[in-house]
Amino acid sequence: MDTIELLISAIEQKKQVSYEYDSPGRAVGVRIGNPHAIFISKAENVNIDIYKTDGVKTDPTKPLPAWRQYKIKDIKNVVILDKGFSTADGYNPTSKQYARVLALI
Repeated sequence: MDTIELLISAIEQKKQVSYEYDSPGRAVGVRIGNPHAIFISKAENVNIDIYKTDGVKTDPTKPLPAWRQYKIKDIKNVVILDKGFSTADGYNPTSKQYARVLALI
């Protein structure tokens, strides 16, 4: 499976994922989180909203868990973990940003 297929599968199963985010200016390393929605942004990027629970942080002053949005094209080495998750506080599946949704819980 490619990255997007793995992430869609994790959303459908409500399973945590480990992943790396390879984007300029971002900390290198493994992150852990709960994927909630994949959608096409206004800027035409395929993005994912993940409730990040652990892993490296670009800004060590920002506490976890917390919502993070990533461009799918910059996500690598996705592994679906055995641990399930519940819908995180603040998640709104009817948000306008999900007008062009590819997957959501």
